[in-house]
Amino acid sequence: MKIKLGKRTLILGTAMTLVLAGIAVAVLGAGGIVAWEYSNSNAFCSNNCHAVHPEEPRAYAVYSHARVQCVECHMGRLPTLQLMTLKAAHYHELLGMITGYKRPLTATTLRPARDSCEGCHWPSVNHDDKVRTKVHYEADAKNTETRTRLVVHTGGGEARERATRGIHWHIDQNVEYVTDDEQKRTIPWVRITDKDGKATTYFDAASKVARAEMDQAPKRKMECADCHNAAGHPFTNPADRVDHAILEGRIDRSLPSIKARALAIIDKASSLHGPMEEQVPQFKQIIADAAPKGELKPAVKTAEDQFAATMLDILKLSEFEAKDLTWKSFPNHAGHKDSPGCFRCHDGKHFNEKGEAIRLQCTLCHDLPQVSVEGTVKTVASTVAPGLTPPGSHEEPNWMRDHRSQVDTSCAMCHGPIKWGNDGGGFCSNPACHGRAWPSLDLNAEPPKPAAAAPAATAEPVKAAGAAKKTAAGDAKKAQGK
Repeated sequence: MKIKLGKRTLILGTAMTLVLAGIAVAVLGAGGIVAWEYSNSNAFCSNNCHAVHPEEPRAYAVYSHARVQCVECHMGRLPTLQLMTLKAAHYHELLGMITGYKRPLTATTLRPARDSCEGCHWPSVNHDDKVRTKVHYEADAKNTETRTRLVVHTGGGEARERATRGIHWHIDQNVEYVTDDEQKRTIPWVRITDKDGKATTYFDAASKVARAEMDQAPKRKMECADCHNAAGHPFTNPADRVDHAILEGRIDRSLPSIKARALAIIDKASSLHGPMEEQVPQFKQIIADAAPKGELKPAVKTAEDQFAATMLDILKLSEFEAKDLTWKSFPNHAGHKDSPGCFRCHDGKHFNEKGEAIRLQCTLCHDLPQVSVEGTVKTVASTVAPGLTPPGSHEEPNWMRDHRSQVDTSCAMCHGPIKWGNDGGGFCSNPACHGRAWPSLDLNAEPPKPAAAAPAATAEPVKAAGAAKKTAAGDAKKAQGK
């Protein structure tokens, strides 16, 4: 039997086939686009592909990059085809999600700054100095307030390329380093190559790693994430969160010893671990146990209820499920209060062959802090007249380590009466600098000894040199004891 198809039937059949094929392609294309977009979503990255740390999405949601997608940092702002290739190379993350893996303490998939950070932060734009005011409350009955005002020298930009100061000097220069820690907590080896190709290498005199080993180790070029490593989802010191809450009025400062009570709650909650839904009832119980007993006035009860709600939010952002993790497990290198940060290199003990340290000079990055403690005297600022050129000693690489042993009466000409301490009563008693310990900062480290000099012709010069050395050491001790 033969079936004859007319020309019209053939045309209609062909048209129908093409229409159906077009619909299928459109459906598949739309489905592919939806699937691609979902695979780039935060929900997919943090839940379906790999659940790294359940605390990270909470930290991310309340920080300044909350509207920046995970893939924009971990894969970069790149063309779609290139992103598809990169995504396929991350198959091991999905494999780890299925088979299980140890949760990492640092990201290994961040793209170079040019592919990620610089999509928003254009490095050639000039950066003006910024005024920052940090507010802290003491754990006393009055919750005494301390304000520290900083003028931060951000640096960077084409207008500052020739400047030698400013935080973003590092990205304008060719700075290489070697670290012996996956979180980059320690950086024992640094090399700076200037515009003329001259390289200067600095090595941590206190490092337990051999210099030869560091010379042969792979070098990294310093970029944004080496300092701004916690820009996406930082785990902040909960005590700082309490300070911010008091400043913003979410915790009523008029409640007696409220800062001390908040710290006690944080300390007790730090021993808890497990899924957050299991920790929350325990948080509420700890907060309730710390609340004042008895009948409260309506205004006080309202303030206490708000305090309880705020502390619950702070604990949710501060506590971890895993027993071996705390907010301290994730250092923030952009600073130097809770972790070494800047002092990983600028610590007074990274020396070059000449015995010069990487510049340990606070004013490279910010002006001297101006501290105002409620109810007491303020920090005394320098009385240096505008246009006055400071002594050459102030520009020495080791100045912050050595200035204590070089104090004499001439200092008072610019800085007023020399008064040691940390009560803010004089220029040399700044509580933001003195009377506290800084992570990994060693002001007593000695530079490596230079090669031995040829013996002197007679014994007399040697004796004289020894006497001079003893005199200098004695003068230094006297200066430190003032």
